[in-house]
Amino acid sequence: MTWTFDHLAFNSADGETLQENFAALLGLTRGRRPPFPFPGRWLYQDAHALVHVIEQPTFEETALSHIAFRTDTPAETVLQRVRDSGLPYQLAQVPGEGIWQIFVQMPGGLVLELDALA
Repeated sequence: MTWTFDHLAFNSADGETLQENFAALLGLTRGRRPPFPFPGRWLYQDAHALVHVIEQPTFEETALSHIAFRTDTPAETVLQRVRDSGLPYQLAQVPGEGIWQIFVQMPGGLVLELDALA
């Protein structure tokens, strides 16, 4: 199973300011985002969304939400590995894209998002 870094995601009450800072420092630009049922924005370098911002008005400070990796391994294989690990997880799908998201709770509070195709 081979993994590739996909993106970092942040929770922020002020997505606009975060976007402006990433643009000024790294040259990232706002781009297409699937129709998730919560507000946010994706910030791109070329064709790749490196930073996802989840807009949460309850957050006073911007905080890391999760780190995402992707694989070409089928989602069911990845899910079985996660189940075998015994770590807690949640499943979701990217709307309209056929990508399964497996959110794994790592010790210490870190969350990994493992993305795989159905």
